[in-house]
Amino acid sequence: MPTLNTAMQTLSQITWRLPRHTLTFERPCLMGIVNVTPDSFSDGGQFRANDAQTVNSVSDSDCDRKAFRVDIAATVDYARELLRNGASILDVGGESTRPGSDAIDEAEELRRVIPVIKALARELNAPISVDSYRPAVIHAALECGAEIANDVAAGRYQTSQKSFSNEDDTPEREELAEIVARSGAGVCLMHMRGVPKTMQSVEPIYERGVVEETLSFLSRRRDAFLHCGVRPEQLAYDPGIGFGKTLEQNWALIANADAFLSLGGVVLYGCSRKRFLTGTLEEIDAREKTTLNVYSQTLERRDFMTAQTTVALARRGVHVIRVHNVAMSRLALELAQRAGDLPLRSASCQK
Repeated sequence: MPTLNTAMQTLSQITWRLPRHTLTFERPCLMGIVNVTPDSFSDGGQFRANDAQTVNSVSDSDCDRKAFRVDIAATVDYARELLRNGASILDVGGESTRPGSDAIDEAEELRRVIPVIKALARELNAPISVDSYRPAVIHAALECGAEIANDVAAGRYQTSQKSFSNEDDTPEREELAEIVARSGAGVCLMHMRGVPKTMQSVEPIYERGVVEETLSFLSRRRDAFLHCGVRPEQLAYDPGIGFGKTLEQNWALIANADAFLSLGGVVLYGCSRKRFLTGTLEEIDAREKTTLNVYSQTLERRDFMTAQTTVALARRGVHVIRVHNVAMSRLALELAQRAGDLPLRSASCQK
């Protein structure tokens, strides 16, 4: 782990240039999550419209997925609250990529996210990210106000085949890189082993270690995007916590987050509310023969643990941290700052 001063110096040297905003970092900025899905693991259905077309059934049933309607006004109000609580970026997702999730079709994803992005761009002055791996969805989102493509597949989705290229293969065509190069948008390249439906069904093997192999993958994808004309200051990198990793592998990626600073761009982590957090709590209870009832509700426990990882990542120089509960993570950073652990000013975003 680098010293605190070294990590903070690295933070301040990085700029993320977007089409209409520029992000600089004196401490990590928080990316607030806006999921407009019926089946995301912790907040699916949060923005369900209350109209005659909505079917009241189990949230992840096929019928419900097709009938899901987004309440645009409620989504904008929620996004406004995220910004008030300290978010610097809004990340809009229309398809759940939780372990075991089923894919939706491109038309359905477009129907969910595009009206939301248009409304957010019209009503709020903040960078908007679209959480998608489909080039057509990302292109449409950038056209209507988004400035960042947050891609769990790092550009490996092939539209012609409706599938992902293998992790070690070069995609047949760098569709996303071409879009980003033309638009000047920011892009976050994430590491994922396998596909969301099955990525946690078998224990992933990293023969050279999860940190080294994830770093190698992101280096290759970075080079591919640079070769297509994407500028270094457009790029961000996400090791993909929970995407084809075990509990121990996730913690190794957090403990060694500073390794990804060597990629030369923005480093982004998303640990929020993920299963490895409560899995860790269960492991501690089993080892210590205790019951650590940190909050009574599962989401409160996960938000509390997320806030602790936010501070740990900040100390390692991570630039952007993607969270559901912005207020709790923002407070954790503030307390760490007052204790002298993060003697920093806030991140800034200029238009």
